[in-house]
Amino acid sequence: MTLPQPELGLVVHYSYLFLTRTRNIGDSGKERPCLIAAVFEDKDDPPKTGVLYLPITHTQPGPEEAAIEIPPNIRHGAGLDGSRQWLLISQGNKDTWPEDVSHRPNRPGVFHYGYLPPAFFKQVQLEFQKLYVSAKFNIQLR
Repeated sequence: MTLPQPELGLVVHYSYLFLTRTRNIGDSGKERPCLIAAVFEDKDDPPKTGVLYLPITHTQPGPEEAAIEIPPNIRHGAGLDGSRQWLLISQGNKDTWPEDVSHRPNRPGVFHYGYLPPAFFKQVQLEFQKLYVSAKFNIQLR
């Protein structure tokens, strides 16, 4: 299977670097499902496609983190496992596509899980935009 094109709402397997971790030289983050929340063209020469990833986690977020719990039917439809999961919307990684995207565990050549449904993705966008505008969103440049 080939690497998919970056699209809004697509959940991919990505090496996410949490902002709360100390950044060490060579720290590549933790591989996990991440939502592609934004796609843009960097002004490099030649231009590169940039992506904003929001992490998906099984760990219930703390009070200082903004997150949306992913309902069971949406987890299933997006190709995620059945355990409770949250989409963190108070932090993200900005990276060049497809750097740090990898195949799913035990699924060689498969780099994505699936898509969040458009209505749920719209809800995520609205909540994320509120945090971004209020400067309560933290971004890690990769």
